[in-house]
Amino acid sequence: MTDTSPLDPDDYENRDVPREQQTLALPAPHLEALEPWATDGTARTAAARVTDGSGRLALIKNGWTDGWFLPGGAVEGGESIRDAARREVREETGLEATIEHPLVVLEQTYVDETDEEPWFSAQFIVFDASATGPIPDVSSLGVRGETIHDARWFESLPERIHDGDLLRPYL
Repeated sequence: MTDTSPLDPDDYENRDVPREQQTLALPAPHLEALEPWATDGTARTAAARVTDGSGRLALIKNGWTDGWFLPGGAVEGGESIRDAARREVREETGLEATIEHPLVVLEQTYVDETDEEPWFSAQFIVFDASATGPIPDVSSLGVRGETIHDARWFESLPERIHDGDLLRPYL
């Protein structure tokens, strides 16, 4: 008898999930602010490619992205990666998403923009997800001072996608 149970979506380490390398060059003050997350925290970020039954894609804009971006954010201590993706989708779009399997893992190296010296490494895990319903008014989205500038459904990928060179093949 064949085991047909689904694989644990958090078990991306033992699955055949595509991996991409990414180097993020930031100013030293930004690296200093992120370093506790990378060294004492989870050093993981979870995001989701959320689609609905019509194939539309939910994307957000916030203050730090260049263009549209997948809803997602830092995995908190004691939180599974899958739960973090679900929480971030809810906070940033108001949607209750069903989180499926991982699509891609970005293996990130954070470097100082002045000398390209590595500071720390992290992982950005993108899950496949589904949800239905309207995205509420942007004024009700985001938490703890995080401002979502826009969130909406897209029939096709917009021109400007943050990290589009890496993520576009998985969207």
